[in-house]
Amino acid sequence: MQRLLQILYKYRTFILLILLEGICFWIIVNSNNYHGAKYFTSSNRLVATIASASNQVSDYFRLAEQNKYLALENAKLRQRILSLSDSASTASLLLDSARLGIKAKVIDNSLFFRNNYLTLNRGHADGVHSGMGVVGPDGIVGQVLHTSTNYSTVISLLHSKTMISAHHNPTRTLCSVVWKGEDPLYAELLFLPRHIPITPGDSISTSGFNSIYPENQLIGIVSEVHLEDEATFYQAKIKLATGFYNLTHVYLLDLSGKEEIDSLNQEINKLYE
Repeated sequence: MQRLLQILYKYRTFILLILLEGICFWIIVNSNNYHGAKYFTSSNRLVATIASASNQVSDYFRLAEQNKYLALENAKLRQRILSLSDSASTASLLLDSARLGIKAKVIDNSLFFRNNYLTLNRGHADGVHSGMGVVGPDGIVGQVLHTSTNYSTVISLLHSKTMISAHHNPTRTLCSVVWKGEDPLYAELLFLPRHIPITPGDSISTSGFNSIYPENQLIGIVSEVHLEDEATFYQAKIKLATGFYNLTHVYLLDLSGKEEIDSLNQEINKLYE
């Protein structure tokens, strides 16, 4: 014990330096969006390769669980196909608006920062590009931020800068969904007017009023509703449809007409700058 204390005392300056550098690094990553993105992207090939190898080992021991999960997902997809079979035009519209051509695996996923990111094992060599929407088997996940040859980084729905254009499904009323940096299971529902009837259990989906997600992609289910006497909008919380704790596979959306829509939006923004 005395020997250990002597070593600690001898190298106290170096240990203090390492400790302070660690604290500074954590503060920079957690408070600066650019540096946070650079860190969590795992864009450097070494980190991404290590994460991928680690995932392959863990996946081997979870094959039974994954098979059960995929079977449940297939059952859900079959049910959706049956529900759409009565409306060929609806099915055609869904296929035209989004192409689910790229399946990816999550190899890194942060949950407990204010700004969280995911790393996927698909990059621009697979057709992935910045701005693509990402969905999971149960709901939306995020948006592609950066790509390398074989990997891509996604801004998670669990990010302070993410705001999703949504609608209240029972009434089709527009609203927004944001994550306030607290529980990874829940998000806040904003801008739903007080005259709209809303109750726990109502579903919230994407509005389609952007070039990221098609309409009617599930975001979550209303879990709490509050209304102050003089408030214009509800204070509501939704339970996210996507389970970020055990998210393993996702799909990348390539919306038709996205480039044209983005170009028009940029021109409009220039006019009002």
